[in-house]
Order: sequence, then C-alpha cells, then structure tokens
Amino acid sequence: MQRVIVALRLGLIYSFLYNTEAFAENKNLFKIERNKNANVVMYDVILDSNNDIDKKNPVDAYWILYAKQGQREEITAFEKKAYGYTATENGNNSYNLVLKAVKDRSMKIVVVNGEPKAEILINDKKAYLSSVYVAASDSLIPKVSYLILTGTDINTSKKVTEKILTKK
Repeated sequence: MQRVIVALRLGLIYSFLYNTEAFAENKNLFKIERNKNANVVMYDVILDSNNDIDKKNPVDAYWILYAKQGQREEITAFEKKAYGYTATENGNNSYNLVLKAVKDRSMKIVVVNGEPKAEILINDKKAYLSSVYVAASDSLIPKVSYLILTGTDINTSKKVTEKILTKK
C-alpha cells in the first residue's frame, strides 16, 4: 500500500514538473492608468515553457489596487465592458489584441528576444505600448474625455505619446 501511495505522489510530482502549464509565466505587456484613483489595470502575456504565447489563454488582465494595499483583484464581468479585450491568434507566435478602451486601435502581441511586446501605432509610428491613460468624468456612468497612449518607438527607441480625444 505504501508503494502505491509513493508511486502516486511521484506521478503527481512528475505530472506537475513536466506539464507545460506548470512552467507558464506571466510577463507584463502594458497598463491602463486612470484619473479616478491610483488603481491600474495590468495586461500580461502568458508564456509557456518554450517562451511561446499560451494558445489557450494568451492574455491575463487584472487590477492592481494601489489605492488600497497594492493587491491583485480580478476584473469583474461588468468591468470587462470597459477593460476587456479580444485576442485573436495570427500564427507565428503572435496575436491581434483589441482593447475595449481603445477599440479603433488594434495592436499585435509579439515576442521579441524572449520578451512580449504590444506593437501599436502611436502618432503614426510603430511603437511598443507601455501604458494607456484614461481621463474620464467622475459620475455614475463615467464618460471618457481622452486617452493618452505611451510607448517606445520601435525604430528609434524614443518615448512616443499620443492624445486621443473621444467623440462627444
């Protein structure tokens, strides 16, 4: 009986160690900051043990509650209307990503030298997105006034920003 228990334990350990999901790693892509408070929405890419984007669950979006104690909190179904996304596989370890907050500006998730990047046009320049700032009214149903995209120009490595006014 003891041998069976030991064999089962070893089997579980082996399964855990050699399961690619056990080696999955989240790597930060970018964040959404807001004028409302210090809380931010983080968007991570999930990489498997081969540094490929996880096909089942490529992106993880969640809150970091800096206005409280900096803890992680999942985005609710209601909040996904504003902070949700759609990720579509392109092949070659890349995905198209469209944020609900920036619907008209899709981006491409790629892995460059082992690091995931969100490639997007900022001021008509290819850039790697680092943050989106959302300025909105402080009301029951907030209205977004503008967005500021910030990133790094792919060709020059210089910081680029673009302010996008929303439609009234």
